[in-house]
Amino acid sequence: MTLHDYATDPYLRQKDGVNLAHENIASLCRQDHAGVDIVFHDFNRLLSDADYAVEILSNTDVVVANVGPHAHYYFYLRAQHGLDFAIIRDVRTAVWSGYLLQEHLCQPYLRASDTLLVASVYTRAVCHRLFPHLRHHALVQAYPLTVGFPASQARRPSPDRSQPLVLGYIGRLSEDKNFHDIVELLIRLNEHADRTYMLLACGDVHSGSCDPAVISRKIAAHLGQGEYFRYLPTRSNGEIWALYEQMDVLLFPSTSNLETLGRVLVEASHAGVPVVCGRHAAAVELVPEAQLCPVTYFTGQTFDCHGDHPLGTIAVEDMAEVIMKVPLRSGSCHEEARFRPPRFMQVVTRDVDGLSKDSLNLLHPSQQQFVDSLEVDLPHPLSLVQADAAIRKMLPRFLGLQSQDRSVREDHWAELLVLSRRPDRTRRFIEAARHSRGDFTNVGGIDMELCHIVGFYPSFHLAPDAVRCKVCASPWVNARAVRPRPVV
Repeated sequence: MTLHDYATDPYLRQKDGVNLAHENIASLCRQDHAGVDIVFHDFNRLLSDADYAVEILSNTDVVVANVGPHAHYYFYLRAQHGLDFAIIRDVRTAVWSGYLLQEHLCQPYLRASDTLLVASVYTRAVCHRLFPHLRHHALVQAYPLTVGFPASQARRPSPDRSQPLVLGYIGRLSEDKNFHDIVELLIRLNEHADRTYMLLACGDVHSGSCDPAVISRKIAAHLGQGEYFRYLPTRSNGEIWALYEQMDVLLFPSTSNLETLGRVLVEASHAGVPVVCGRHAAAVELVPEAQLCPVTYFTGQTFDCHGDHPLGTIAVEDMAEVIMKVPLRSGSCHEEARFRPPRFMQVVTRDVDGLSKDSLNLLHPSQQQFVDSLEVDLPHPLSLVQADAAIRKMLPRFLGLQSQDRSVREDHWAELLVLSRRPDRTRRFIEAARHSRGDFTNVGGIDMELCHIVGFYPSFHLAPDAVRCKVCASPWVNARAVRPRPVV
């Protein structure tokens, strides 16, 4: 097998779950595996040097597309050079243009031997909903996220009620993650409970409303001076385990369109930290039932797949009631996750039949309701000729935007600014590229900007004919068939 030796741009402010996933895979593949000959390659060289591409790809049985939402280039090379290897790709966000474009481009190239890695039962259902042809292909849960997890440690005892109870948060401080609801929860608990609560938050600030200075002023306005909030900038993945040791409960109120798993939910389970979160995406697969809160979704509103959006809200009073009244316990989802690294190697050795059937777990009713309500406006499927043409158009831009020649990069930046329908996002991408290596490991960077090159602008909504979901007691919608629109 062969794969790119993935290393995230060290100048990026924060590694997302996508970056960690690909680093986990690269780390696993550096280990010895009996009967598997693993060769690492350079992805950009593969795309720019035809002789190197043939040398690497003609001598392998399996390619792992360990490159973020860019797997389509491997499919293109396989077809162009008439080769016969299987491709293992993945999807790391649910309803987001980068991975939607990848699947849109891959469809005409797919072979029976190809496999799509998904992070959860929920993700698998979303893929089937958006791309019905995937029902005839292998989709397997084999994300080896526990590579590098430390040895399990004893759960720290609950604090005496005279001590603050520490509410923890790890991840982007952003509106799509509903971080502002955590702040409201902190205020509510301290105003109405008979003990003190403190919020420990660690992550990159993505929304102005979530700036720590803004948060601190808001807390002080309601609670006065006191040690209620502590913010820590992004930590490396190796350092976050010390943070979990300081937490009494992890909060995860995200209703983001990006969610496919919630890596922190598995990490918290491994660290023995209870989680309180919303009944959104894969959370119901990972968190004890009593600690899941109802979600009220925003139905009938159109969302742009180029953005990260909160798709609903979790009532602060529901989270408060769970924290104050429910005996919190840590989950056990990390136990199942421990089997994912060997499952991944089973996929590599093409032993996928049993794994594919094993991942046919039924959706929770709340997940099924959400998936049925999801309507995405995607272009018509491409023919092989159309996919070839689109990738040929994207490929020189993909490489040019990573060029070490600053003038080449600036020419491509100028082109993007002319074509972009999301100029603010494009300007943020350019600014980030100026202060980093500017490579494809900035997921949400080049992958999203290349959508402007091929005019790929999907949108989605949750159908508005509300019904009542008895399981989660929140508004839901009936599914309706939507005709895909032609690409212009």
